[in-house]
Amino acid sequence: MQLQIWADTNWTLIISIIAGSALLAYLGDILGSKYGKQRISIFGLRPKQTGSLITALTGIFISVTVLVVLSIFSQNVRTALFSMKALQTELRNLYVQLQTSRAESEEAQGELEKSRLELTLSLESLGEQRILLQNTTLSLDMARFDLETLRNDRDVLGGEKIKLEDAVASLREESEELRRELEVMRMESIGVQANALLAQTAIPPGSGREDIQKILASLANDARAFVVNNAPSNATFAFDEREEADVVALASGSSTRYFVRALAAENVAVGESVKVRLETGKSYLLYNEGDVIHRKLVETDAVGFSAEESLHVFLRELKTVAIKNGVKPDPATNSVGSLEGEEFFEVVEKLRGFRAPVIINALARGDIYTEGPVRIKIELE
Repeated sequence: MQLQIWADTNWTLIISIIAGSALLAYLGDILGSKYGKQRISIFGLRPKQTGSLITALTGIFISVTVLVVLSIFSQNVRTALFSMKALQTELRNLYVQLQTSRAESEEAQGELEKSRLELTLSLESLGEQRILLQNTTLSLDMARFDLETLRNDRDVLGGEKIKLEDAVASLREESEELRRELEVMRMESIGVQANALLAQTAIPPGSGREDIQKILASLANDARAFVVNNAPSNATFAFDEREEADVVALASGSSTRYFVRALAAENVAVGESVKVRLETGKSYLLYNEGDVIHRKLVETDAVGFSAEESLHVFLRELKTVAIKNGVKPDPATNSVGSLEGEEFFEVVEKLRGFRAPVIINALARGDIYTEGPVRIKIELE
């Protein structure tokens, strides 16, 4: 390294400057001595001082000459002589910039490390996401496979369902047909239906035990006749002794009128024994003979008027009114009475003969009590 420095040195310039300086110093010394010997005075100085001044000027000249020569041959010398302060200022600025750059570099290094850390975390998260994506994809493929399997199973089950529905429909039709046939067979074999009203009677107020027993015996005869007429066979029946005793105990010596009904306890086939139950209750007078039970205005001149249908509606309304007012209907048929067919068609014919609004009146044909039946006669006005 040192050999390289010595080799790169401008020895010619250095030797020339030394030689020139020595020559100029020698010439200055000779010139100063010459002027001193001649006792020449400059600026009013003494000859000795004048020689010293010339020597000093010679030295100044030598320095200026050296500087000029160096400035001519060296850019660095010129810069050092004429731009030193600017260089120092620039160096200070560069130093500040260098420090700032170092700080920014350190900050950038920190950001870089932070970014590297975040990148590492992101890569780890990305790896996890890839694993999750792979698992999800696998699960999705399995779900798709299961879906296709379920669809195939659904199609198979759909076909089986249709077959089963057809089979069920066929079985329902067969069951319904069997039910109808069984119902027909039962109706043909049943002589008395459950809750059928076999007979009914009333126990007047103040009746004694013997009177009530006679009334119950008569009730039994009427019920037996009903069974014989509806289920001809050797069917037998008898009242429950405890029920008879309860009726006797309830109505004996009472000031209240009671009704007693003999009802079939269950369906009775032809030839079977009849089980009878007794129904007892207080009996009140609801309608006197001739009372109007129900009345209604009908428009016989209306378009589409049907006399038969209008009378049927009137009788249904009559039943509703009677039940509402306290008449007990038949437990089996829910009817409260009946109108003879001959009388029904007579009223229909009369209604057909009118061409103006008519009021239909249902009048009580005799006194009507709680147990009924409701016997009526129809009058038109």
